Amino acid sequence: MNTIKMYAWVLKIVGAALLIGLALYLKFGNGEEIVVPFIGAIIVISSVIRLIPFIKTQKSDLIKTVNIIEITVDVGLGLTLILVTLLVDSGLGNLFGYLLGLYLMIRGAVHFFSVSSSHEKSDYILYIYHVAALIVGSYVFFSGDFVPAVLINIILIFSIVAGGYLTYDGFKGYNSYRHQKTMTMPEANAQQPTVEKRVPVSDEAEAPQDEIVA
Repeated sequence: MNTIKMYAWVLKIVGAALLIGLALYLKFGNGEEIVVPFIGAIIVISSVIRLIPFIKTQKSDLIKTVNIIEITVDVGLGLTLILVTLLVDSGLGNLFGYLLGLYLMIRGAVHFFSVSSSHEKSDYILYIYHVAALIVGSYVFFSGDFVPAVLINIILIFSIVAGGYLTYDGFKGYNSYRHQKTMTMPEANAQQPTVEKRVPVSDEAEAPQDEIVA
């Protein structure tokens, strides 16, 4: 485990390169065929990782049940985005906007239902995110003509920001790794030459003791 932590900076740098490279491919390559499964994978992964921690920490059976149903629906929506795009020649068409909008609206509605019941806490970031999810989800769902190309620019900006953060974090990890490696090198552990300390001699000579004559 210590070895993995020591070389975590390698994973961060590789992850940053892959993230930025994928975003550039989506932008300048044939990105529309990949962005839909990519969004579906994000929905599936983000939903699955919420399941066990939420069940273990949530005390209300009602909120727990509502969120389990929502997670199940989200996984189904994500798998639909992935499988239909890969297996059906015509793709999703306008169905993409309906599925994405439905996911965002459900996520926002379930969050505010949980918060309003006083069984969940929120903060400013979560509040703004879920308000945006309701607004954007409603627009995407009811517009009826939302296309995946719109998301490519958003993914590109997010990938550059996230890739920059991973690169900076990887730089700090490599810097720490170099310092630790330097401290373990033989030159760093070599004993310094000992310096002989001289005991200072008093300027005053020791006074002679008087002889006692018997």
